[in-house]
Order: sequence, then structure tokens, then C-alpha cells
Amino acid sequence: MEKERLLRIVEGIFKGTGFKVARMEFRGSCFDLAASRLFLLLFVKVLQNIDSLSEAQAEDLKRLAKLFEASPLIIGLKSKNEELEEGVVYERYGLYALNPQTLYDVLVQNELPAIFAERGGFYVRVDGKYLKELRETRGYSVGELAELLGVSRKSLQNYEKGEQAMSLEIALRLEEIFDAPVAKPIDILNSRVEAKMRVEPETELEREIFRRLETFGMGVVKIKKAPFDAISKEEGLKILTGISERKTTSTVRRAQMVNEVSKIIHSDGLFILEKTKTEVVGEVPLIPKEKLDEIKDADELMEMIEELKKEIKRKIFS
Repeated sequence: MEKERLLRIVEGIFKGTGFKVARMEFRGSCFDLAASRLFLLLFVKVLQNIDSLSEAQAEDLKRLAKLFEASPLIIGLKSKNEELEEGVVYERYGLYALNPQTLYDVLVQNELPAIFAERGGFYVRVDGKYLKELRETRGYSVGELAELLGVSRKSLQNYEKGEQAMSLEIALRLEEIFDAPVAKPIDILNSRVEAKMRVEPETELEREIFRRLETFGMGVVKIKKAPFDAISKEEGLKILTGISERKTTSTVRRAQMVNEVSKIIHSDGLFILEKTKTEVVGEVPLIPKEKLDEIKDADELMEMIEELKKEIKRKIFS
């Protein structure tokens, strides 16, 4: 299945289940879709083969998820030469990956997967306390149940302590013995990840603008693989920040994408250029870096962004 068709399918699944979706068409981007519904926000990378995700893309995806309290997700079809199984969660660089059918099952059928893939096979995690209660209620000793399952006493004790994942084969055998589900579902829509937030700017222009924004009391997080170059933040305020030497067709296209995604994630966008006239693309201002010299703090920066957006709207409707 070609990438474009796969993207349309995944986008359709989200839109068909009430999500608002913004799509990125930016080569090498760490995410292809931003999807939001009520209090749920997802950054989604769509790949034919999940092994093609780079570590740089994964780290950026984690940073975005952390900054916006969102869940990162990879949707794909294959790993190496094997198709991704329905109902199974895979992992790349600490991020959940699954196939489109599993995504459909979660969003439409409300069926959370419980099986995850690791080297050597399929596994589940169990509620150890519940497993121990089942064993004791049904009258099995640790040794008796371990023998029925074909595992060591130590392994069963580790399961009951929640210290060891269980093979799918053992989990199915347990469910047959107790006639009750034992696997814990994996909440792929509400996953939280840790991220390295300190990333050095890549150019002297970025370094100069980062320093200027930091004088406003803002934190600046570099993003390498996205239509924007950084997230500028201060308390609850977050700005998708693009940085470029001059206005080009590519710069305008990037600003258009930032305009679309900012609506989904309830953020603002701003492009700061070495040299340009002040203008607005959608609701994303493009300003020369010298204009930052007129600003004292984050509040004044936001006031400037809002005023530029109002000005362009006045021109459109006048």
C-alpha cells in the first residue's frame, strides 16, 4: 500500500470517529497528523514500515507529546518483512506502534489491545494482585498453578508481583484455567513519554533568535523534524516558531502547515525571518527579526501576534 493511500485511510479513521485532524506534508516530519477530540490530543506518524522511523523523528515526537500533554502514536503496516498483527502493540524508540485495523478497533469498537510484541514473541502484562486473588480463590498453591502452566514457581511469583511480562501462550492457558481475562489492556490513546528537552540550535540565526526569546522569559525547545523549528513557551503559552533567513515558497508552505496544526492543538504560530516585510500567512505572522527589538516580554510578543492577526482580518473584510 502506498504512503498516500495509507495516510488517507488513517486520516479517515480519525475523522470518522469525531477527531479534528491537521495533516502535515513536510518531508521527514516527526508527525504526519495532529488529531484532537475533546480532551484528547495525538501526534501521529504514519509509515509503511515502522522500522523506517528515525531516532531523530522519535525524539522530536516525544518532545511535542511532552510539551502539549499529547499521546504520540505510530501507525504502520510492516516491521521488517512481517505485517503488523491486528490487536498487537509494537514499540519503536519507546513509542507505541500499531496497524490501521487496530487503531480502528480502538476508536470504533472501543477495544483496547492487550498484546505487545517484543523480541521472541508476543506478551501481555497482568494485574498481579488480581492474578494472586484468582489463584487463592480457586484453591491453587503457587507450586500447583506453576506446574499447570509449565513455568517455574519464581516466574509465577514474579507475575503476581507485576515484575515480569507473561507470554501470550501462558496468558491464554491462565484464562482457560480460570475462565477469566487476565491481560491488562494497553491504553494507547493516553500514553505519556519522557523526553530530552534540551536540544542545541542548528544555525547561528536560530541561536540568536533563541537567545532573544529567552530574554522575554520564554523557554525555547528546538524541534528538528517539523514544519516549525522550535516551540517557544511561557507558562500556559506555546508558540510554534519557524525561523528562516528569508521568505521563500517553502517558508510560506511551512507557515500554512503551522496555521493548520495550530488550530488543532490550540496554539499560536510565528515565523521570524532574517529579512522580510511583516505579513500574515493564514493566522501566522511572518516578521523580521528586528521587530523583536520592539518587544520586552512574552506578553508583548503575544499582543503583537494578536494585533497582526486582527490587522489582516480588517484588511480582508474592509
